[in-house]
Amino acid sequence: MAKGLYPTLCFALMGAAVPAFAQSSRITENLTAFQTTLNGQPLRIARSGPVCPPSCVTPMQAASGVATVGELEVLDFLELFVSEGRGLLVDARLPEAFSTGTVPGAVNVPASTLAPENPYRDDLLEALGVRSGDFSGAFDLVLFAGGADDGLAAAAVRNLLDAGYPPTKLKFYRGGLKAWDGLGLSLAAGQ
Repeated sequence: MAKGLYPTLCFALMGAAVPAFAQSSRITENLTAFQTTLNGQPLRIARSGPVCPPSCVTPMQAASGVATVGELEVLDFLELFVSEGRGLLVDARLPEAFSTGTVPGAVNVPASTLAPENPYRDDLLEALGVRSGDFSGAFDLVLFAGGADDGLAAAAVRNLLDAGYPPTKLKFYRGGLKAWDGLGLSLAAGQ
């Protein structure tokens, strides 16, 4: 391939791959599009699809000290923690979204219920194993939401950290339901 033809070909292919119904959207709240140069040619990456905000691309790491995991680690977590009663796989989406389908074994704890302004947050933390501010018996948690463009799981992680939850007891499954379903893994009806 001739030097400099690759970026031109990519632009042509990228233009053809955008669905007719897609709408222009921001990548993040502060990034409309990404621009740089590659081999002396302009390179621009834009986004089409759900409107940002609220559907913005999220960082790979939800918070400092909180591990980001993939599908195989979620399966290990289900076997080693959830099946042993030591952990919970948490779907941080709203109940309406949870009821349409979720990762098998997940429980629904909407991110908004973990916010400091929720007067029942302490009751919820107690249900997660926190006793009078003591997190030593708290469940290990893997939190996820709709996907890499859904900030609910990251918000839930930050709310838990703000409440004192140890980062070592939290994991972030950034790919969420979109990645899980996209790989053809089983879904369960949320209850």
